Amino acid sequence: MKHRVGLIGWPVEHSISPAMHQAAFRATGLSDWQYELLPTPPAELPTRLKSLASTAYTGANVTIPHKQAVIPLLSTISMAARGIGAVNTIMFHDGRSEGHNTDSVGFMLDLAANGIQVYQKRALVLGAGGAAHAVVTGLANRGAHVVLMARRDQQAWQLRENVRRAISRQLQIEVQPVSALGHVAATVDLIVNCTPLGMWPEVDASPWPETVPMPADVVVYDLIYRPLMTRFMARAQAAGARVLGGIGMLVQQGAAAFELWTGQQAPVSVMYKAARQALSQATE
Repeated sequence: MKHRVGLIGWPVEHSISPAMHQAAFRATGLSDWQYELLPTPPAELPTRLKSLASTAYTGANVTIPHKQAVIPLLSTISMAARGIGAVNTIMFHDGRSEGHNTDSVGFMLDLAANGIQVYQKRALVLGAGGAAHAVVTGLANRGAHVVLMARRDQQAWQLRENVRRAISRQLQIEVQPVSALGHVAATVDLIVNCTPLGMWPEVDASPWPETVPMPADVVVYDLIYRPLMTRFMARAQAAGARVLGGIGMLVQQGAAAFELWTGQQAPVSVMYKAARQALSQATE
């Protein structure tokens, strides 16, 4: 029996997830597993979910713009996904659908893989969308003091409230206006870009204003993985900061999804190599 999984999103044609997962299936001997692209306009999302649940699909990934919209369409939601308010992985079984979120754990696993400790460290998170929610949840839950900054203050305050309500009121999350960026940047150990600024094809954009100095003694993590080196990362590196791109988080969240679907340990190094190769081919 063939096990089919796929990526639900709109658009999805530029995704490197198929290459990453197919490499993982081959490496673990799962020759009867297949990863597909499932382009799904918003209006067709309910129909798509019903179809996948009633056919031979074992699971699915969910990407933009469906991570929040998919929640009321699922049979059950994991505590992590409910706390983050987004689903990026689904398991199908006997006509039922179960929503999970592996973004937060993927981010934290990549930090750990790179030897970055966050307990009692100060972390500046730029942005207040779904990706920021996953990042703030992971950081605050591991004892980091999070400073949240977004162009829309109200969205940042709402994110803070949602995370503290879902986990603990004791979590250290503060909201600062964008105008305080220069002051805040000088006080933190980690800066994480959770905005899409700088993502292909708008590679000249950056979340960091030219007028604000870039600190040197920090780790800068950009969730964007295409391009591998964003303008934001290049500037931080030139200032002396250690920089990491989002490909590690992409691989780690994919590995966590792989393990949910298959029940087997994911071959992370194989997935990382396949992801990098797919990205290099996409930019040729």
